[in-house]
Amino acid sequence: MSDTKNQLAVVVLAAGKGTRMKSDLPKVLHPLAGRPMIDWVVDLAQEMGAVKTVVVVGHKAEMVQEHLADRPGLAFALQQPQRGTGHAVMAAAPELVGFAGQVLILYGDVPGLRRSTAQGLVDQQLAQGNDQTVLAIDVDPPPAYGRLILDSAGRLRRIVEERDANENEKKITLVSSGIFVFRGTPLWECLPLLSTDNDQNEYYLTDLASIFAQRGYQVGYAVAPDPPELQGINSREELAMMEQRWAATGGKED
Repeated sequence: MSDTKNQLAVVVLAAGKGTRMKSDLPKVLHPLAGRPMIDWVVDLAQEMGAVKTVVVVGHKAEMVQEHLADRPGLAFALQQPQRGTGHAVMAAAPELVGFAGQVLILYGDVPGLRRSTAQGLVDQQLAQGNDQTVLAIDVDPPPAYGRLILDSAGRLRRIVEERDANENEKKITLVSSGIFVFRGTPLWECLPLLSTDNDQNEYYLTDLASIFAQRGYQVGYAVAPDPPELQGINSREELAMMEQRWAATGGKED
């Protein structure tokens, strides 16, 4: 693969079981506006010109792969067992060996992300010369997501998951959406440094912020203009709410 920094690869995390959907169907195959959720996300990757898209599958992997079988340029990686977001990207890494461009992390159950928001994240990464940029949400009260810890100069130093945060950190309204873009070379260098030393005993992708910062890489964040587009779908109720929102606005926006 070319080492051009402007090249884009996308990793779509789609391994989860989706227990709260109360269905035998994999969560990412539940329909939204007449199409499985994951179709909206794979469309986004392709519209952004990704040179390679890796879909990380796990629960009922065969069903998800079969659904996406006719999509050009897709690769699949199996995450089994599922041990967190960092572990999912570790599973995808062999499909992207040597890729030194930008690696965008998306989620199969976040179908509302607009192309303008995703492209804005990548553009900011390139414009600022960052090695890692997280898409952040700034809302009060904050949702139960990782809190962005900034230094006195306003630079991102680490991200603390809510269940591992102290009371002061929980008051921080700037939180991680879980969507990241990384420069490939430091990502492959730092992924093996993740540990499971946390409340969930999982590999958190958010821990890469502190690992990058400690190793002298440049870490930044971009604030999402419209937090509702980053809604993850975890239940039939949330799916119905997004369906209603799209019906009221004329569908997904770019």
